[in-house]
Amino acid sequence: MKTLIVIIFSSYCLLCASSVANELNIYGQAHLSIDNVDSDVSTSTHVTSSSSRIGFNGNYEVSNDFFVIFQYESGVDLTAQGGNDGNGGAESSGQIFTKGRPSYLGVKGRFGEALIGHMPFLDQWANDYNLFADQVGDLGNLWEASGIPGRSDNVIYYKTPNFEGLNIAVSYVPEEGINDSDIYLLTGHYQRNRISVSAAYTNLGLTGTSNNEQSGYAMTLSYQLDHFTLGGGFQREQDIGGIADNDRESITLGGSITLGKRGTFKIQIAQSSSDNLDQDASQLAIGYDYKLGKNAMIYLAYATMINDNKVNFSVNGKGHGDKVVPLSGMDPKALSFGLVYHFDHKIK
Repeated sequence: MKTLIVIIFSSYCLLCASSVANELNIYGQAHLSIDNVDSDVSTSTHVTSSSSRIGFNGNYEVSNDFFVIFQYESGVDLTAQGGNDGNGGAESSGQIFTKGRPSYLGVKGRFGEALIGHMPFLDQWANDYNLFADQVGDLGNLWEASGIPGRSDNVIYYKTPNFEGLNIAVSYVPEEGINDSDIYLLTGHYQRNRISVSAAYTNLGLTGTSNNEQSGYAMTLSYQLDHFTLGGGFQREQDIGGIADNDRESITLGGSITLGKRGTFKIQIAQSSSDNLDQDASQLAIGYDYKLGKNAMIYLAYATMINDNKVNFSVNGKGHGDKVVPLSGMDPKALSFGLVYHFDHKIK
């Protein structure tokens, strides 16, 4: 963390030393919850930090409409256990700062954005309509369970300008000396009035003896009115783990409705089917969010996963701390009461 602070301070000094316009922001999120998790064998209560984070971002205007941009973001475990944060955990216990989150350096202008760093992969589409992101019942419990990474290291990324609501992005992870390990991702996003549509295709190079490469494609769609939203998506993965015909299809559907000025009731279902026998799973999540103010909310969420005999999908794994992995064929459940606070402050 000391190294991170030195880099941030140095970047800030460089920005301040120039007479050209520049900007620096500090932002973050604190997310704590009390979870009662039933693995279908035993029940336990957990105090959990889920995808808490702190980051710095900003830009340096080289000339009109041409900027150097950057972001440094780190996961934070507010329970100080080190491995209880939903960000991937730390290398040792007792740490507050854990794994790196989206961080990059790049340029943007009329041509779009070109970035290099630790960047989202599956998160580029799975969170387009994910009503329980970082809570129990997160869509990623099913969609990220077969090997497509939520984020990836060493990403080279380009996104086009916005063309009347449409932009396209390309992500590439080079093999870096490991043959056939490079990864490709192509995504498109269209936003028009109340409708949002996204599509994605990815190909994962796999090392080893297999000649097959894992691939996947997905589409999400959402519609928003004044007091309710409705959305869903479809994802198909092929040759998972390099195994021929080891395919999986997943779908999700959800909706939310505002209750009064501050409350939101939401429900989301997800189902994942494998071509292999007894490897399907279904997830149901129900929740209520209540805004305490502009930057804070409390929530209550309940989620359950129904696993076939040969799979053990978790109900509180993606983005959530204290993941409980059930035995194969068991049906875990979780009830969670949480508090979330976020901030975004302009330093210069």
